[in-house]
Amino acid sequence: MRRFLCAAAAVLSAVSPANAGCWSTDHASAARVRDLQTFLMVETLRCQAMGFNISADYNAFVRGNRGAIGAANDRIKAFFIGSAGPVYGQTAYDRFTTSLANAYGAGKTNADSCEGARSVAAEAALMANSREGLEMIADRQGLNPALPGGRCGQETMAVVGR
Repeated sequence: MRRFLCAAAAVLSAVSPANAGCWSTDHASAARVRDLQTFLMVETLRCQAMGFNISADYNAFVRGNRGAIGAANDRIKAFFIGSAGPVYGQTAYDRFTTSLANAYGAGKTNADSCEGARSVAAEAALMANSREGLEMIADRQGLNPALPGGRCGQETMAVVGR
């Protein structure tokens, strides 16, 4: 029984995004682009539930930046697969992206927040796959996702809130 528990603990620790290595500048940049996409997706869904339809602006953002969003996701997956292997890396990636969405799930939604999200999506749609442009927008929105393992060369700090 003890051997089984030790094996189970080893498997669970390998799956945990908290055990990921440090994030290079490139991987952290990809996480910020993904966080912007996630923020806008969740805001679009929350606004729609409140009767404010901003999906046309969100969809234009996705269409206009499909390449940059896809490249960011590929870099994040490569990070987790490199840290935890192909099976556990995919699981860690899934947990990470879910945690990004969950961070926005309980936010306040009203006409002003929906108009703000619509405006951000419309501006982001104009970035035409520019990773730097999308990062600029993420910076302005204060988006800085928690990175399990922290950034390389920096001490890891606990993130209390967004």
